[in-house]
Amino acid sequence: MWPEVEQAALKHRYELVLSGDKITKRLEVKNELDPTIWTLIQLNFLEISQCPLVETLSEDIGKLINLSTLTLTSNKLYKLPEQMKNLENMRHLNLSNNQLKTINEDFFLKLNHLETLNLSSNLLERLPPFSSENNKKLAIVNLSHNKLEMLPDFPEQLENLSQIDLSSNQFKDFPKTLLQINSLKILIIDSNQLTEIPSQLSQLNRLKEIRFKSNPLKDNRLKKLMEQDKFKAVLEYLAKQWNEQQKFITTTTTPKSLPAKQQEVNEEYQNKIEILHYDQPGDLKGRQITILPRVLNVRPHILCCIVRNIDLETPGNLKKFLNLQNELHDEICQKRTLATIGTHDLSLISGNLIYDARDPDEIGLVPLGKGPKLVSARDFYDQLCRDAEHERKLKKRNQLSEDQHDFPCLSDQDRYVISLPPLTNAERSKLSPSSESILIEITSNHSMDICRRVMDLILQKMIEIKLGKTSKDSNIRQTLILQQTKVVDDKGQLKTTFPSRTDLHWNENSNLPILIERLTIEK
Repeated sequence: MWPEVEQAALKHRYELVLSGDKITKRLEVKNELDPTIWTLIQLNFLEISQCPLVETLSEDIGKLINLSTLTLTSNKLYKLPEQMKNLENMRHLNLSNNQLKTINEDFFLKLNHLETLNLSSNLLERLPPFSSENNKKLAIVNLSHNKLEMLPDFPEQLENLSQIDLSSNQFKDFPKTLLQINSLKILIIDSNQLTEIPSQLSQLNRLKEIRFKSNPLKDNRLKKLMEQDKFKAVLEYLAKQWNEQQKFITTTTTPKSLPAKQQEVNEEYQNKIEILHYDQPGDLKGRQITILPRVLNVRPHILCCIVRNIDLETPGNLKKFLNLQNELHDEICQKRTLATIGTHDLSLISGNLIYDARDPDEIGLVPLGKGPKLVSARDFYDQLCRDAEHERKLKKRNQLSEDQHDFPCLSDQDRYVISLPPLTNAERSKLSPSSESILIEITSNHSMDICRRVMDLILQKMIEIKLGKTSKDSNIRQTLILQQTKVVDDKGQLKTTFPSRTDLHWNENSNLPILIERLTIEK
């Protein structure tokens, strides 16, 4: 037994620090931490640091149920024990300066008391999601010096989250999920690949300090203000941009009785989007997607939206819409490696939906364009493998690993599978020229942020290629109606709503000025 461990056991100490050269020398003799460490269940503070020979930890760490502070910095950890997720009393977790590339998708879900999280200086390319219910105490997050390009969804219910450091990562687009964190006070996103900073940041009322130095910003004025550390001036500049953009984006609670001044602004618009609340009465009620635990380790991110009043009947419109999806799959979805898009005739979908992962031998569907025979997901996947000469199918095939046991699937309340992402949609919900209301689903195994970006872009492009129906208003060319959808977990807890109040804040750089009306239900 190591002397520090022996003293902690004999004197029933609550803290244990193992750090530096003396620990490294012991590990050179026997490359294993003293297993007695994991029996000290009274510990509430444990530090194992500056030990480059420490690459893994025992699963027995899960027995230290009283730990409130765990510091594992400056080691060579490349993976975390599965049982670490069960340290439910953890308040402060420092895993900085290691070799972590991935973290399990459910890692944060039980850490109900977590307040500070430091994952800086690792090799992370993705981050597991936070829970709107279980991570409410989270206050400080440091993700700097990693390889992140996207973030998972940060639920707006994280009402104590005040500081985030994303510096020295690989973000090319600003993570829109941060725009809904109203509690944010400090945001650091230096040394990335950002070309634009959203003016909507100025609407986070508690934001006092923002840093985005060493980014290739297009706005030279904003870049200069930032390099001069003029935080107040930066926020004022963004606020001015935001106010100017509102001349092109009108947000109302009801279409009735617009002020005369606002009516003058509306005359500039030729395109309109109406957003219906989820709880509209009758047939206009939104749909709910329940995401089950089994899919979280397979393809955890899904975002849906109902689009009504779409015109696919005009000759050529359906083909334009399908071509648009193909273009987005090649570009923003990066050949389907980041995300995939599914579109369905809403009238052919029964009730609410279930997003799950199942054994492919148990999933039956008629693949799009392959009818009418019902096949298993396993048979369909095997056929894709046999058709390897088709490049498009090869791209899809590569999204499922060879050793993946479960396939993600989206099914309606009658248990009909309508989507098998990222492989195919089902023939059952196929679009046709007579489709007037559609469901768009975006799924990803990377982040919710890419789902939002893809959804945002496809809706903008639908306006650009004129898929809305002609409006009766003389100054409105076309109108699309969006219906809110909700994603909840298996316990009914809300995970996402789309469109929410932070979505669809398009500016004049969108090719067409668009009037957006957010409609509420009259009580």
